[in-house]
Parts: sequence; C-alpha cells; structure tokens
Amino acid sequence: MSRDINELTPETRNKYLAFAVEMGLADIDFIVTCTYRSQEEQDALYAQGRTKPGKRVTWTRNSRHTIRTAFDIAIMVNGKLVWNPNLDADGDGVAEYTEAGRIGEKVGLTWGGRWTTPDAPHFQLGG
Repeated sequence: MSRDINELTPETRNKYLAFAVEMGLADIDFIVTCTYRSQEEQDALYAQGRTKPGKRVTWTRNSRHTIRTAFDIAIMVNGKLVWNPNLDADGDGVAEYTEAGRIGEKVGLTWGGRWTTPDAPHFQLGG
C-alpha cells in the first residue's frame, strides 16, 4: 500500500494537488493514508472479517485504489490525527471531514462521505 501521490494517475494527482491547496487555504491539516493499492492488497483487505480474522475495512474487491484513481486521508487537529470521521476535534460532529468532502467535490473529486455506506476519508475520480 502506498501513500505516494506520484502513484496516482496524472489526472488524479492533479485533482489531489488542487485539493491540497484548497485544504491549506481552509486551514485543514491532513495526511494521505493511501493512494495506490495492489489487487493482492485489496483482496487481503476484503478477506478481513470474512475469511480472515479482523474487522471488515472494505466492502469491495474492486477499489479505485487498484487503478490509481483514489486516495484516502486522515485529518489532523492540533497535531493529532482524527481517525474517526464521525467525530470532529471536539467530539461533537463531522466538521473537518465534511469540509474536506466539500473541498474535494469543489475540485472535481467524488467524496466517499456521500455514499450509502459513508467512507469519509475517501476521494476518487468519477462516481
């Protein structure tokens, strides 16, 4: 699994760079937690909680990460990662991830936070 934005397709990388600029302007600090993931890595994640021990962390074997058109983030507040996208820094809402989602959509990305099963840290090209 990679965190390198250079592992993304050129179009995805350009959208990511626009996203990063807008996040900076909004004063939202974040890190990239995943860009490219091989199909073998995706299959292993999919097996978690199904045929392998652990918590389910993905609903699909066909992730946009495997075709280099998706990235995941984690928001940082006061130097600390906010891993739970259901809580903001004060523990009372989703402010940081919701704003990141708006920014992603503004630059032309699809935000996983709008899905039926939300994935707030996820951004990708296309629907």
